[in-house]
Amino acid sequence: INQDELLNGLLNFNLGEKGPHVLILHSHASESFTPTNQNYYVPSDPSRTEDPNFNIIRVGEEITKTLSDMGIGVIHDKTLHDYPSYNGSYKNSLKTVEKYLAEYPTIKIVIDVHRDAMMREDGTKLKVCTDMNGEKVAQVMIVSGTNQGGLQHKDWKENLKFSMKWQQYLDKNNPGLARPIHLTKERYNTHTTKASVILEVGSNGNTLEEAILGGRYAAQSLGEMIKKLKKYKTMHYV
Repeated sequence: INQDELLNGLLNFNLGEKGPHVLILHSHASESFTPTNQNYYVPSDPSRTEDPNFNIIRVGEEITKTLSDMGIGVIHDKTLHDYPSYNGSYKNSLKTVEKYLAEYPTIKIVIDVHRDAMMREDGTKLKVCTDMNGEKVAQVMIVSGTNQGGLQHKDWKENLKFSMKWQQYLDKNNPGLARPIHLTKERYNTHTTKASVILEVGSNGNTLEEAILGGRYAAQSLGEMIKKLKKYKTMHYV
């Protein structure tokens, strides 16, 4: 991988004036966070709940609202792809993505929003957090898939190029918010467009309040990037 070549290269897609341009969904929609007095719930499984007020869907709502407020056309799918069975989640979410792409060919960016999970051997949950404007904010991590796991993914470098440019905006606007990009051998449905990625917001040790803030800041950087892309037609300007 030539990092400079990807980072300085042009994205191989354009955004028209009409949208929607972005699809937000959740392959593991029941992923949830550490309960607090402000956002208390009873988990159905460890760090999971089907209640969209307390799981990762709530973070997706914040991302959607932030992009919409910036004038960007976005669709938020709230399907519980991991319920009633966790197995087959990505097969379920792939059907959802393909449905929306067929119905809205203007969609070029697909963000599968998750939360990470980290625990010590004694069961202690860990959080990924930074301080921003006097508040605790969950860090985010972009996961970019490849074809190394054996599944076809001819445009994985285009996805990585998109990931790197978004990461650059995150680092410029909110230093410390983004963890390093996770380039994985798995595909994770990122073959559906040339700008399809997973966004991990926080961990199971984070609170929902922290994750909502992390999602909001990540969306602001994405929105700025999209508006620049729409203006210049090619994403070479940062």
